[in-house]
Amino acid sequence: MATHKEQLKLHYERQRTLIDEIKIMRSDLQTEQKLTTRFRKQRDKYKAERQALFAKVAPDIESQDSQKDFLEKLRKRRAFLRRQAQRTDGPVFKILTAAQLEQLTLVELKFHLYELEFMQQTSTLSREDEEILIEEIKRVEDQIAYLEKKNEAIVADYLGNIPETKEKLELEITEIDKKIAKEEADRKEIREKVQQIYSRIKPLKEEEDKAHQEFVVHLQKIDELKALVQAKQEELDSLKGKISKIKKLIAEEEHKQVYGKIEEKIEALLKKKDKGEDLSPEEQEFLMSYGHVPF
Repeated sequence: MATHKEQLKLHYERQRTLIDEIKIMRSDLQTEQKLTTRFRKQRDKYKAERQALFAKVAPDIESQDSQKDFLEKLRKRRAFLRRQAQRTDGPVFKILTAAQLEQLTLVELKFHLYELEFMQQTSTLSREDEEILIEEIKRVEDQIAYLEKKNEAIVADYLGNIPETKEKLELEITEIDKKIAKEEADRKEIREKVQQIYSRIKPLKEEEDKAHQEFVVHLQKIDELKALVQAKQEELDSLKGKISKIKKLIAEEEHKQVYGKIEEKIEALLKKKDKGEDLSPEEQEFLMSYGHVPF
């Protein structure tokens, strides 16, 4: 079994090893912290650049989305008018422009509403045509309500119906074609702009992801190193406690050894005195220092 001094020597050697290991780990920890800061800044830089580019194109995307419903309504209206222009049987119902609607008198509006409602009740329409007819009825009703609110005088006699010729239908279709063409051209221009921006955003996102991955890797290493340093520090603290305890035991042992030798010397001098032998001044002083009378 190792003596206390041998144990103390082993503990001191382990202590020096632990201190060296902790120093190395703390140095590695500082390196990893610098790397995490570096990759975090890179990630944030790429992210900021990507967001700045997206902010430039976001209004265009929003505008494109907001015009989607409008373009769809134009296409449905055009398809409906084309079907009406091609019909040869039965009456076609009038779809008025906003300007035409405003020019009608209250009597004309009510007659027009009657025609639309009659068409709705007696005709078999597709779902799309039904939706457009309902929308047109609502527009006419709103205009009638508006005029009635203004207390416009009602003309007693109706001055005739409002003929809807194929030429007028074709004219309105042509106008819608122009609007659709313009909308599609605008949307195409926006799509091209968006694609150009996204072609620049994509590599930035890739670099951002790479930097983030590196950031996460080094952040994990930091956590691992912190755990190792803590474990080594706890071992070092425990070792210091053991060293302190052993040093105390060694001190007690040395004290006992020194005190034992003193007791032996005192006992020998007392025997010498009892035999009547003369004690030297130093021996007498020694006995007196420990409470014995040398004479």
